[in-house]
This record gives sequence, structure tokens and C-alpha cells, in this order.
Amino acid sequence: MNASIHTAKVLIIDDDKDLRYSLRRALSGQGHQVIEAESGESGVALAKREQPDVILLDNRMGGMTGIETLQMLRGAQPQAMVILMTAFGTTQTAIEAMKFGAYDYVMKPFDQAKLIALVDRALGARLDLAAAGKSTRALVNPADYKEGIVGNSEPMQEVLKSIGQVAASDATVLITGESGTGKELVARCIAQHSLRAKGPFIAVNCAAIPENLIESELFGHEKGAFTGAANQKPGKFELCDGGTIFLDEIGDMSLPTQTKVLRAIQDGEIQRVGGTTTLKVSVRLIAATNKDLEAMVAARQFREDLFYRLNVFRIRLPALRSRKDDIPLLVDYMLQRQAAARKIKPKRLSNEALDKLISYDWPGNVRELENVVQRANVLAKGETILAKDLPQEVLHPRRPVASSVEKIASLEVPHSSATSTSSPTTSVPTMSSAYDSIYQHNRQNDGKNILSVIEFELIRRAMEETRGNQLRSAAILGINRSTLKKRLNEMREAGIKVFS
Repeated sequence: MNASIHTAKVLIIDDDKDLRYSLRRALSGQGHQVIEAESGESGVALAKREQPDVILLDNRMGGMTGIETLQMLRGAQPQAMVILMTAFGTTQTAIEAMKFGAYDYVMKPFDQAKLIALVDRALGARLDLAAAGKSTRALVNPADYKEGIVGNSEPMQEVLKSIGQVAASDATVLITGESGTGKELVARCIAQHSLRAKGPFIAVNCAAIPENLIESELFGHEKGAFTGAANQKPGKFELCDGGTIFLDEIGDMSLPTQTKVLRAIQDGEIQRVGGTTTLKVSVRLIAATNKDLEAMVAARQFREDLFYRLNVFRIRLPALRSRKDDIPLLVDYMLQRQAAARKIKPKRLSNEALDKLISYDWPGNVRELENVVQRANVLAKGETILAKDLPQEVLHPRRPVASSVEKIASLEVPHSSATSTSSPTTSVPTMSSAYDSIYQHNRQNDGKNILSVIEFELIRRAMEETRGNQLRSAAILGINRSTLKKRLNEMREAGIKVFS
């Protein structure tokens, strides 16, 4: 391996002796100076004495946890870049790691080359901060709550990191994603971890309020402002003073109302409907939409200046179909929560039922999954939820995921110039002819294991296309990530190069 451009003093804090040895060899080979500690307590003392540039910190150790150690390190060595490592990636851990000033957060087992690259990036950021005379000291204000965001997948880890990064600021946040992905949960989570955590949190669904009432709902009205306004009424912005207001489905808001929301964000001022007095309010705004606001701006359906005010910090929520590895965790969480509400023992999910849930594409995302789990929980006769307890749309989806062989058969396979007399536009074979071609090729090659050959080639192509991203590759191939990992191991054992 090539040595890093910059060398660092790296402190490894982990009670796993073998992991420390492996990391020491890899990092030393890059020219880094490596020091080690086997506990949080000894790590903090060593950090004070040695002043490391980068710290690799395990989360679960004897004595202090990684999060507790991280908080101590922020005081002992605020300039150091801390990378938290854990094999137990909970929502709280990911959020708190970023909130308490970690440079990044990685899940075990990790790719060693990627970790070394991460150390190099952390060192670069450390040098940049040193040049600017800044510190990585973070505000420490822990909050213990049940936020309901569940997921260990790579897309969700990025979401959790973003929450941790933006929570302690007062920046406006725009949350985008399909309906049912959990935008309000994310908004509440940001508010609960913010400096306004003790203030009110008010959620407003802009699509659910008639256009002639939304202005009054947001900004309030004076007595007699319109027919039916018998009393003065404060609006949501006024009631939310000192807290966080969440405007869901903001893409459905009318242009006149957008103008007044812009003023509220820009100047911190509102005026009740029918009123003449300007009221000052201090509100943090979080907005969400499942619409393409950029396209709406281009079509003059959404104010450009408001869009830029909202889009200070963007969090994009992944669709459930792009993070299917999280489905077992989500289902378990839902079953336990539903059981706790009824004060009964949670039910289990059969393997067949889980496979059906994983193979379904979830157009309604997590909200649809929760509804399905709740229905199945009610229908299940015993302690185990069976596949037959699931709704028909999940058992027999209208657009089932194609098998690997069907995907091959649907690909365009040009005929050779020696045998083809048709034009390129008619070069797509029927599924039957594709099967015939593959079968005859197999017979002419002494019946080699053509299924494995085809499968491995599809995996290789998917990994090349996604540049080694296993989650995206598994989605392209229509298999789960654990199956892909198993096939990748088989390919490596066979000496097949998977991804360069």
C-alpha cells in the first residue's frame, strides 16, 4: 500500500487486542504513528499526554462506553478527530456520536482500506482546522428519548449523522423523501436534540388545511377579521415562539402564503390576519415535502427565494425499498411497541413471512409496513405471525420482483453479424429464445455449471456499476444483502475478481 500524503499520530481505543493489532499494522504501513489503549479511561489519559491527531474509538468496552469517552475526549483533546467504531449501531448511538463531535461513525465489520481512507480524510480536516485556528469542541447536551427512527443500513446511518450534525444549530432544515418515509419523526428528532428542546414543537400539515384557512392557522387572526372570527386567535408561529415549527407538505402551500412564511423566516416577524401590529417570533423552521421543489421553482409554482431559505440544510430520506436490510429491525421494533401498548408478550415473525416482507417493494414505505405489521399482529392466531397473515398485495404483488434468470432474458442480446439479418432495433430476443441460447451454449461447453456462471457474472456487473456498494447491488439483483455477501465470498474463494 502507498503511504499517506500526511502522517498522523493515531490513538486506537478498543478492548479487542486482535483488532488493535490489525489496525496498528495497517496504519503503521501508511506511515502513521500508532498508540493504543484498551479502555476509555486509559484512552482519555493517553490522549491528554500524547495529543493524537485522530482517535479510533470503540463504543462498547469495559468501563466507560465510547459515547462517554467521546464526551471526555472533547474536553481533553478538542482538536482531535474522533471516529467512533461499533458493532451495535443503534439510532441513539449514531445521533449522539455526531452530536458530541465525532468526525464520523463506522459500523463493524468494516473494510480496512475504507477505514484508512477515512483516517486520511479526518487528518486532512484536522490540518484544515489547525490552519484556521479552530476547535472541534461540540456542545454537550445529552437527551434521552424514544425517537422511533430504526435502521442500521448505510442510507439510514447517513440520515442519523445528518441529524446529529444539524440538531444543535438553529439552521432551517428541508426534509425530502417519498410519502411514509418518516419525515415528521426526523423533524421531531432534530427538535429534541436541539437548543430549543424545551420549547414547543408544532407540526402543521399544509396539505390538510384549506387554502382560505391556512394563513389564519399559521399566523392567527384578530376578532372580526373574517366571517366566523368571533375571537382573537394566535397562530402556530406565535404559539411556537422559542420552539420548532414543522411545516409538512410545504410544496402544497399557496404562493401568497409562501410570501408570508418567507417574511417569518427572514425577519422573524408575523402579522395576524386582520391585524396591524407586527409581532416578533423566534422560531426554528423545519419543512418537508415529497414533491420536487426544484422543478416547482422552475415552473413558477414555488417561490425561488423561499426555496433557498428552506434549503439551508437538506436531509433526503431513503425509500424503504432502498434499505430493505432494515426491515427485520423495523418489524421487531413495531411488534415490541405494539405489544407494549397492549401489555402483552410480543409475537414473532416466521422466516417465510419475513421473506415476503423483504421481497415486497413498499410503495407506501415505513408507514405501509407499520400498517401491515399491525394488521398481521391482530390476525395471527398464535405467538408467530405466518405468511398467510399478511395481506394479498404483499403475498402477490402486482409487479413482482423478477428472478435473476428473467432479468437475463429481458436484456438486449445482439445477434452475431454472421447469423443475423435483422436490423439492430429488432435484436431483442424473446424470453424463450434467450433460454434456448443459454441452454445450447451450456451443452456445447460440456455442461459446466452455467447457473453459477450467469449468477457470478451478474453480481460482478452489478458491483462494477455501483462501484462496490453491496446494498445497491443487492437491490439491482433483486436479492437481499446477506445472500449477496454469501455469493461474494464464494466468488473470492473461487478466485474470481469481483470489483477493481
